[in-house]
This record gives sequence, C-alpha cells and structure tokens, in this order.
Amino acid sequence: MAMKFSPAEVMEMAVELEKRGMVFYQNLYENSRDVSSKEIFSFLQKEEERHFEYFTDMIKNLGEVPTHYEIMDETTEYLGAVIEGGVLGKVLKGVDLTGGDTSLLRALDVGIEVEKESIIFYQGMEPMIPEGKIDILRQIILEEQRHFLKLTKMKEEHSS
Repeated sequence: MAMKFSPAEVMEMAVELEKRGMVFYQNLYENSRDVSSKEIFSFLQKEEERHFEYFTDMIKNLGEVPTHYEIMDETTEYLGAVIEGGVLGKVLKGVDLTGGDTSLLRALDVGIEVEKESIIFYQGMEPMIPEGKIDILRQIILEEQRHFLKLTKMKEEHSS
C-alpha cells in the first residue's frame, strides 16, 4: 500500500524536486564542454527555478488547497505510489542517479527519466490545486513535457 501524504507534504516534495532539479542542471552546465548543451542546461536550470518559486508560493497559500477528503486521500495515495515506485523517490532521498557515470548520455538519460516522472507527479497534483492557480500548474506540466522532448532530442543527436 502506498504512503499517503498531506497536501503540505506534496507541495514540499514539489519544491524539493525543483530545488534538486536546479542543482542537477547547474552541475550538468558546469561539467559540459559542448556550447549547445550548456545553453540547454542553463535554460532548464532557470525553468526549474521558476517552478520552485511557483510551488513555494503555493505552500504559502495552502489554505487555498481544496479539502475534498475523498479525492484528497486518493490523490495523496496515488502521489505516494508515484514517489515510492520510481526515480523521484530516489531524487528526494538524494541518491546519485548517474551511478558515478558523468557522461553526457547518462546525464541525459537521468534528466529524461526525472522529467517524465515529474510530468506524472504534477498531473496527479491537479485535484489539490485551487481553480484559480490550476493554469499555472498546467503550464509547468507543458514546460516539463518540452524539457522531456529537448532532452530526448539531445540524446538522439549525441547517440548518432
């Protein structure tokens, strides 16, 4: 059975994921020698920073989170399963997902996995977000989808 989290805990996980994403992409930027890769990693780091600010703001306004308990229980159980069963749980625990492999291709693989699971996690958060702020979350989801595509294209370019 998956763990259940309070809305505050889910928002804090989102903040932590974005914070770790900022560090991840900053490290990739610093360790990359390829100019186009550096540009993409810098862009992604700035995007994660914006997302961090959004979720930080949401925590300040947690009173706005709906309290439909049947939906909330199901939502938080689902989000717990996403965290426990995948790469995001490892990210939150600070596990080095590269396994010491600092190659660009390994970094791209990790980034692709994190972006993919972030999309799933943020989509699962939708029932917790007040109607007036749902468009911002949906924008973040679209941005994460674009990040996923950018990283996938980079991997294809560097694999051939």
